[in-house]
Amino acid sequence: MDNKSMTFDGQTSWTVFKIQFDVVSSTNIWTDFVKSSQLVASLRVSAVKVLQGIPADKLTNLTTIEKALESRFGDIHLTQFYRTELKKEDRSQEKAFKN
Repeated sequence: MDNKSMTFDGQTSWTVFKIQFDVVSSTNIWTDFVKSSQLVASLRVSAVKVLQGIPADKLTNLTTIEKALESRFGDIHLTQFYRTELKKEDRSQEKAFKN
């Protein structure tokens, strides 16, 4: 089993992707170095931009990469995203009601 088809673009759940990634890495008995390399290779679109905030000497540090992704795309991020979307929807319905 490999991660050739596994990609993370920031539009799906980081938590779910991380679970899948952990299963694949465990099945393949990857070292942390291989895990970090595979994780970096799996990032797309907005997720890959997270790497810009990581110092070059830390781009092979699995913990650093995972913490950066969790900070940006973890469940806390989704809570704020959905809260913002809900507020937008409320405003939209308010405007429709007034018209």
